[in-house]
Amino acid sequence: MLLAAARAGMAGEPAGMKPQIDPLARPLLESRNAMGLAIGVIDQGKTAVFGYGRISRAVDRPPDGQTVFEIGSVTKVFTGLILADMAQEKLVGLEDPVQKYLPESVKVPRQGDRAITLVDLATHTSGLPRLPPNLLAQVAAHPEDPYARYTVKDLYEGLPACPLASMPGSQFAYSNLGMALLGHVLARREGTTYERLIRRRICEPLGMTQTSMELSAAQRSRLAPGHNLDAMPAGNWDLGVFAGAGGLRSTVDDLLLFLAANLALRPSRLDAAIALSHQPRHDAGKPDGRIALGWHLSAKESIYWHNGETGGYHSFVAFQPQRKVGVVVLGNMAGRAVDQLGNEVLKILLGRPATPIKVRIPARLDPATFDRYVGTYRLSPQFALTIFREGDSLMARGTGQPALRIFPESETKFYYRLVEARITFVKDQEGKINQLILHQHGRDMPGKREK
Repeated sequence: MLLAAARAGMAGEPAGMKPQIDPLARPLLESRNAMGLAIGVIDQGKTAVFGYGRISRAVDRPPDGQTVFEIGSVTKVFTGLILADMAQEKLVGLEDPVQKYLPESVKVPRQGDRAITLVDLATHTSGLPRLPPNLLAQVAAHPEDPYARYTVKDLYEGLPACPLASMPGSQFAYSNLGMALLGHVLARREGTTYERLIRRRICEPLGMTQTSMELSAAQRSRLAPGHNLDAMPAGNWDLGVFAGAGGLRSTVDDLLLFLAANLALRPSRLDAAIALSHQPRHDAGKPDGRIALGWHLSAKESIYWHNGETGGYHSFVAFQPQRKVGVVVLGNMAGRAVDQLGNEVLKILLGRPATPIKVRIPARLDPATFDRYVGTYRLSPQFALTIFREGDSLMARGTGQPALRIFPESETKFYYRLVEARITFVKDQEGKINQLILHQHGRDMPGKREK
């Protein structure tokens, strides 16, 4: 069911937005590519917040500007701004080597005489891998909260063993490790935690009271539960030492304040640091793509943006400084549909027609009929698919594999969302399901239902 709520912001609602956003959000909800969506827009200082969908299966109301979400890698633009602010105060230099702010016993990898600098970390040009090798086993063992057990000790032990893919400063390669290390050394330079650093240097000056890592009781009561791409409940992530890469939680209202500051609509002591954080510094892998201090930049249209995803959430923020417009989209389901939605809303703010978002919408079947598919289907002596119900969802679990949700295309055809595969159920002459066919990797693999 589609529900929408709009609330005027600092100076009234931007005219004509809701009727244009509604048809963009609706397919995401009908296709179950979104559970709840909170959308914030800012246009020349005027703001509005729109809520769509529902907070969870149990809570049938849309999120709003005060609903709390994990924002994942959008945290990186906060880390970049912290670097800019501390550089403005001469507490650090952009070209300072990272090694300067770590214990002497920790050896940061380098190539020849070229050391990794703070600006290399902030622009993803350090050469460091996306994740340190000694974290990968923890990610595999604890996918529900992959970073929680990784400690500062692990970081210090793993860093020297990280191979550099390129000379520091020479090539863009997105690195969560790099941003995590940057957040860590900046907090260490100030003798505090990353969360306190963010609060003191960004949140307090901008009046952002709902952005943090640890949640108060009031914030927790407004936290939208997360959902994975299969629309199943997903737990919250504790980023620990990786906080600078993705540890923040926030609201649309707070992120609109952040965008207002980035658009120079709300003067603050951070103005010089914000301007420094916007300066493009390196190519970023696309024809017109550039990277600033944390921000991605589409140079042709001067659009600054970043997105983020954790196990149960997806976020997108973008702004265009010349037109003084920006958008925030927060969703409590993993998946990149939020990025599409955010880009289309930004088009509207820029006076362009939006393109409908194409998504696969599941067929409407009574969940009670799912019982007819339940059973174990043997595809080979070593491999079987077990089909079972979990509430109103139909699930498939392969031998030695996790259970994944399958969505109906028709009465007999289903598709996965997390892997490229489909299932066709086959009926016997009496109309009962007696086998299935798994379509994957260009093969059709039949499996008979076991008695």
